[in-house]
Amino acid sequence: MMFRPSTGFFFGILLVVGGLALATALIDRSNVGRMSIVGDLNDRQLESIKASLVDVDIASREVEQVKQALSELDWVHHANVRKNWPNAIEVEVFPESVIAYWNDNGFINSEGSVVSTGILVGGDLPHLYGTEGSEQDVMKQFQQLSQMLNSYGQGIKVLTVTDRGAWSLETKNGVEVLLGKEDLKARMRRFLSVSVRLAERGDAMFVERIDARYMNGVAVRFEKDNQFKFTEFNKSAGERSL
Repeated sequence: MMFRPSTGFFFGILLVVGGLALATALIDRSNVGRMSIVGDLNDRQLESIKASLVDVDIASREVEQVKQALSELDWVHHANVRKNWPNAIEVEVFPESVIAYWNDNGFINSEGSVVSTGILVGGDLPHLYGTEGSEQDVMKQFQQLSQMLNSYGQGIKVLTVTDRGAWSLETKNGVEVLLGKEDLKARMRRFLSVSVRLAERGDAMFVERIDARYMNGVAVRFEKDNQFKFTEFNKSAGERSL
């Protein structure tokens, strides 16, 4: 696979295995300078790198020029650039490792940084929603709540915080959980406790929404077609009206 831009560079992709695999590209310029690029990259990412380096004067073998060009690619987390004497540069590119979608128009990584790009492939990732400036707080809550859910064999499909600071989520099983603004961990524990009881009864599959914004219990709304009613479980009194 060969590509020759007008500047005189040429690129040869030596290895691309699968849709996302180890890829190596070479950039040569009239035997003056040579650059090798390696990384876990797909075709679109390689094309993006090649486009960003077309105007870089690799004949001068300036490492900082290459780093600067790659740092301007929003999908690149970081790159290791080193000289390989006498006339070559070796570049190892590390794409951003995103763990969720952000507000339907970007991605978010584990550090709470938003990445707005069409180069990364998200796949079946959770969806996180929040206002501008809430990214790190949302990521922190996502990680904490996910850990609690995972211990019960559940996961987060959607996590949302409103501009007023109210939290809610949808589990991968399709259950909406209202958590409100305070005591999120305590409210999650009540939700999980009730979920276990519902699963023991065989009613978990009929649950549509669980409101955990109560002091000592939760309110459960079942699917209307199953003729259950909105009711409350009071843990402190040991009652089950489910």
